[in-house]
Amino acid sequence: MRTSFLLLLGGLFAATAHAQTRISIGPRLGGNLATGTFSTIDPAAAAGYNYDYSRSALLGGQVGVAASIGSGHWAVQPALVFTQKGLRQKLTGSYSFGGVSVQENDQIDCRVHYLELPVNVVYSLGADGNGFQLFAGPYVAIGVGGRATYTLNYTTNDPNFPGGSDSESQPFAFGNTFAEPDPNSTNSVDADARARRFDAGINAGIGYRRGPLQVQLGYGLGLLNVQPDYPASYQMSNDKGYLRATQLTATYFFPTSRK
Repeated sequence: MRTSFLLLLGGLFAATAHAQTRISIGPRLGGNLATGTFSTIDPAAAAGYNYDYSRSALLGGQVGVAASIGSGHWAVQPALVFTQKGLRQKLTGSYSFGGVSVQENDQIDCRVHYLELPVNVVYSLGADGNGFQLFAGPYVAIGVGGRATYTLNYTTNDPNFPGGSDSESQPFAFGNTFAEPDPNSTNSVDADARARRFDAGINAGIGYRRGPLQVQLGYGLGLLNVQPDYPASYQMSNDKGYLRATQLTATYFFPTSRK
């Protein structure tokens, strides 16, 4: 009887231990391979040109702080991070004037800075929160800055004016239309690279945790339209655009309490 009681007591103690809540917090550092389905090219400015347009990914950083509140296999991990998103746009076009043919190659790197709040639900194979992980959860973000870098290269068939190159970098501007003045922007309206300020979506991916160190590989799917509207004078239908990012992060958790 005594042996059975001790075994039962030991089982209850073990179950209680597994049900304890683990709370920890620590720094997060990582990188993004970011792109988007939106464009900062003003289509009215490109009217009359024969051009090809393409998008590709940009490498950006991510830094912040994350917390983990877990019990058994499950944990909730909110974080507050400064993250760089955006995209690279390439425009190859040709046009002519006064008998001179011009071939132009433009590249626009738009790095948009966001303050992002993701909240992930994490399932770990280990009952202590260690091992391989699956995670998913929503995020909300607000644009806080960024830069747009324009690089222009062009050639002509005129021997007296063979071509040249130019480069310019400007602060990123936020707005709901391409031509809406922004009091926080130092750029002229027609030169602004623009996106809507707010973003929201979902993150999902896999990870691995061993002790205090956690590494996660995820994908961020923006669900909020960040493409500005065109002014009514353009007489164009509005497009929709969304942010995308492949994210690799490392978090070092310091335990704060166990309940």
